[in-house]
Amino acid sequence: LAQGTTGPQSPAASKPTEPPPRPSAPPAMAKSKNHTGHNQVYKNHRNGIKRKRRPKKMSMQGMNCKFVRNQAYAKRGMRCTAEEKATRLAAQKEAQKKMEEKKASERANRLKELEEMKDAEKLKAANKQAKKDAQSGKKAVA
Repeated sequence: LAQGTTGPQSPAASKPTEPPPRPSAPPAMAKSKNHTGHNQVYKNHRNGIKRKRRPKKMSMQGMNCKFVRNQAYAKRGMRCTAEEKATRLAAQKEAQKKMEEKKASERANRLKELEEMKDAEKLKAANKQAKKDAQSGKKAVA
């Protein structure tokens, strides 16, 4: 025999031994609670719920780039000195006066037209009545 061996070995002894079976615990129940809002409202209101700050400048992101570029050029064109601003304001007031005068004259013309139309309708009604009277007079004579 070889050194370290004690004799013939049985085939069962050469197999690796399996651990003994564990006692099985009852299967756990399914978890039912997935979420809770407990205490969240309290925490949110501790420092108060703030409104969003309004931006000082509107974002140009997502706008038509052609429009944005043109707007920038237009703003640059509007820049002027105090003297130019005063002359523009004077011209604007002058134009406003002209428009007011034009509006007043148009209103007067419109009122005159309405008056004339009323008079024409009255004349027409009077003529109609006169014709009716003339026809009824002929029938009464006949």
